[in-house]
Amino acid sequence: MENSQQSPPNEPAPNLAFLKVLCVLTFIGSGLGFISYGGIGLLFDFITQNLSLIPDEQNRDLVELTLSAGRLFFYLNTLLYGFSFTGALYLWKLKKTGFHLYTLSQLLLLILPLAFIKGYPMPGLTIFLTILFVLGYGGYLKYMK
Repeated sequence: MENSQQSPPNEPAPNLAFLKVLCVLTFIGSGLGFISYGGIGLLFDFITQNLSLIPDEQNRDLVELTLSAGRLFFYLNTLLYGFSFTGALYLWKLKKTGFHLYTLSQLLLLILPLAFIKGYPMPGLTIFLTILFVLGYGGYLKYMK
């Protein structure tokens, strides 16, 4: 019996190389996000008390702005990066659930700083990359179960 999710006989099998590249990049980015936001959440008090050790005033101001969001912001980011990583694992296995989990977590990661940090400048590159990855993954939806 044929599986209805497979490609029609006349259609060539999909090249999954680009999907795998996207997944590997997501593993790296989400893994680093999970570790760094989790670490900042755990060391929040220490970092807040030692801001004066940052030599460059512009960087110190940016760190101070980000820390103004509070510890919960960093823990929520950690959770969302964990979901993003998990979504990429499902995408690697060609599961549609992974696309939805990844996309939702990425959208929330875009919104979270805007909700927690007054005056947060949303980097256009971050929005562009998010759209690029979601569209890249979306191109493989028809091959997923």
